[in-house]
Amino acid sequence: MRKLLVAAAVAALLPMASGIWAAEDDVELEKLRAPKPAQSVRQESLELPGLTACHQCEWRPKLNNMAAAVQCGTMPDGIARSGRFECGFSPECERVCNFIECIE
Repeated sequence: MRKLLVAAAVAALLPMASGIWAAEDDVELEKLRAPKPAQSVRQESLELPGLTACHQCEWRPKLNNMAAAVQCGTMPDGIARSGRFECGFSPECERVCNFIECIE
């Protein structure tokens, strides 16, 4: 009889105990699901990543057609003839254009 009473008491208390554990698990799950505030790191630089990233200019020439009065002369009406130039940037990041040929 005593065993039966203990078994009944355990059976009655078991759902309440699992409810407590489930509640604790829910709290833990909510802590894991809650978005964490982004931590900002203070930097002593004014650089904006991706926008003001340090770069080095390289010579990557592109062909350009421009007025070339000095190299190709002018037409009878005074308009400069066109010439083909190879333009790029120097290591100091200055635009540089080198004359290639006159365009007729």
